[in-house]
Amino acid sequence: MRPFLKMRIAAIAVALLTVGCGRNVAETIDQSRAASSLFEEFETVFYSKAELLSGFDAYRQLSKLEVTNLRFPFAYLQGALDSLDRPASADVLANSDAILVGAKDFLPPAGLGPVRSQRCYVAILKHRNSFVLAKYFRVPPVLSVAGMPIWSWSAKLGEFGEDDQRSSSLYATQVGQSYVLIANDPKELQTIAQHLASTDVDAHRLTEIREWASVSHHDMWGYRRYRHAGIVDPMAAGMADVTPTAENLIFFLNPAQKSAVLRLLASDESTAEKINAEMVKTRITWSPFRPTGAGAWETTISFSGDENSADRTFVVIGLFGFPVYL
Repeated sequence: MRPFLKMRIAAIAVALLTVGCGRNVAETIDQSRAASSLFEEFETVFYSKAELLSGFDAYRQLSKLEVTNLRFPFAYLQGALDSLDRPASADVLANSDAILVGAKDFLPPAGLGPVRSQRCYVAILKHRNSFVLAKYFRVPPVLSVAGMPIWSWSAKLGEFGEDDQRSSSLYATQVGQSYVLIANDPKELQTIAQHLASTDVDAHRLTEIREWASVSHHDMWGYRRYRHAGIVDPMAAGMADVTPTAENLIFFLNPAQKSAVLRLLASDESTAEKINAEMVKTRITWSPFRPTGAGAWETTISFSGDENSADRTFVVIGLFGFPVYL
């Protein structure tokens, strides 16, 4: 792992560059810190405004099945929080501006079910909130990081597949009144919490994340920086059609236009061609990847409200490491 860079002025500059109309500057800095921390540790980072994860009103233009598929990277979080003695997902979402998840080390389930991975969720709390994570636990914390308590619990979330009914082990902590973290690995939780608890504004390498400024202002986006080494199962990793020349996969939602953009950055066309061919083979109506410049291919995902549209959404989310074995 490369040394973590502390660049206060650069980080603030990056944050200000990504401020869109109606976005709060402090919120954008919090988002940049959280994204930076997750990019340091994880292969895929997904982001959503909290309001898009509760109810269907925010997605009036889309069908419920399309919305359900778009939210799938965050379903594990909501299940984990609602497995507490006092269900907490509604309160966390109500007190948050946005949620991010980092994922890596994708493994197949035992039998049918979702692919499992190491995950860490970061809820960016609203400013002037009074949220207290401790009140949702009746047991004392089991660990700590930088003086912050870490709670642990277990829940039946189907994490390991239908043929392996083990409970998931979950961990959570709160970083001041800025962040709530939930993970399925205590070391990953501690690492991200340590980053976020730093008094410095942590820039990491956001300036090195290609197209970060254009991606980060969307209300839902996903970004994958492909790791080609150590893949246990290409299908589970969403990489069955990904060649070694693929570098990044980018997704962002345009709900008002009932569409999303999927962009592939690679040194040649081999991955784009393989994904296009697979879509034809599976008979999913697909607007093919087309070159949009040097080293870039792009397709627009249209939301038409029918079954084929839901299938497209399901496939796209799977390309980021969230496929389901059916």
